[in-house]
Amino acid sequence: MVESVLAAHTKSAAADPEEQQLLNDVELKPTSKAAHSRAERGHWPGVLLASVVLALLTRMATHRQSWLAEHVQGGVLLPEAPQLSLFEQQLAGCRTFKAQPIPSVDTSASLRALDAHTPEQRQQAQAFTAAVSACANFRCLRQANKLPRAPGQFRFPHFMVIGFPKCATTSIYCHLIQHPQVQYAKDKESHRLTDKCRPLLEQCPAQEQRDYLVDILNMEEAAAASFTKAAFDGSTHYAQEGGWLAAQMAEALPWVKVVVSMRDPISQALAMFLHNYMHNRTAACWETNGQRVYTCVVADLQAEDRARYGPTIQKWVEAFPGEQLHIVQFESLTSRQTMGEAMKGLKSFLGLDPTQPSDKLPLTNWKHKRGDENSVGRYWNITRGEYTHLVELARRNTVEVLKVMGSAGLVDSKAKVEWMRSWERVWRNNLDNNCEEGEQGSCKIVVS
Repeated sequence: MVESVLAAHTKSAAADPEEQQLLNDVELKPTSKAAHSRAERGHWPGVLLASVVLALLTRMATHRQSWLAEHVQGGVLLPEAPQLSLFEQQLAGCRTFKAQPIPSVDTSASLRALDAHTPEQRQQAQAFTAAVSACANFRCLRQANKLPRAPGQFRFPHFMVIGFPKCATTSIYCHLIQHPQVQYAKDKESHRLTDKCRPLLEQCPAQEQRDYLVDILNMEEAAAASFTKAAFDGSTHYAQEGGWLAAQMAEALPWVKVVVSMRDPISQALAMFLHNYMHNRTAACWETNGQRVYTCVVADLQAEDRARYGPTIQKWVEAFPGEQLHIVQFESLTSRQTMGEAMKGLKSFLGLDPTQPSDKLPLTNWKHKRGDENSVGRYWNITRGEYTHLVELARRNTVEVLKVMGSAGLVDSKAKVEWMRSWERVWRNNLDNNCEEGEQGSCKIVVS
């Protein structure tokens, strides 16, 4: 079986136009004695010709071996792998373990909400769908979203998952796109508003507005479902741009709901550093301090657009009413004991069925859990004194952001205590179990 497959593939490979042209260009012809004599005087063209032919044959052999490895197993020709749709590609990337099957999603389930509509509600649904789907800019969208909606319809876009980065935002995205009432985005993290539309969203170029609303947010598919699926943007650096973006977003898309996830500030800074390190984007603080991460984390904990959450959250609180903001703690999302309730709370806030698609969150991007115990990111070497200083900064940041959240009615006194207690456990675990005694004691810090 393999021989016949190999023969067929060899024939097809030889028929490759590029390879055939190369063969024609270097075709060998008989030579006379005189020609042979001339060849002896100038043998280098022959050497070059032989090299070209050898390279061509090597290329064909490599291509053939690669094809066999991909298409033949145990002497049996494997069927061609099906082409995945964009949605299926996203779902495939969302699996906690790549050996798991790609999740199956009923993409038509949301349309069943239309079945119970009265004739008047059907007219409302049709009018709303027609008006919104005709828009290609923020101004048009604001007017269209003022129209009455039928039960089960969502404004477009319905919500934003704005960050913070390395705070389970990808896991949130992956969970939500499996929900029958959610419309996936064609680009999970386009960052279009910050990359192309700063400093004024209303003055964003017309083509950029159209690309964002129609293409990136997948308006066509949302409209095909009569906007019974909630469209959203999952750009995780929007939170950090709150200094200018919060007020601009509230003006351009005043109805949108905003979701924020926050992690122990030290763990967030370390995870972000690891992400940049893995992408060859190390900061100067790393190179100039003997490749020790302490100085880098101190800078992040003091920066208002990074792991010092309070000043940034203040901007979002000022721009949006409390009923349009939902702030969740990373540690609640990733703990098996609290994950289900945390996700139900999030989905209820968004007006989605809280029981769908499950009570489990796919845990993606866990770089600190990969490799052996000495892999980069499994732990971070600093001294006990350095970590104690980081904890002091993180504790200050926590008190600061909880005060902002409390003033906006986003947390009560009990929730503040639970939030602080969760992060204190992370810090105490490192000090008690991962650090030696004394200011200069060695620590192997593990992130939450």
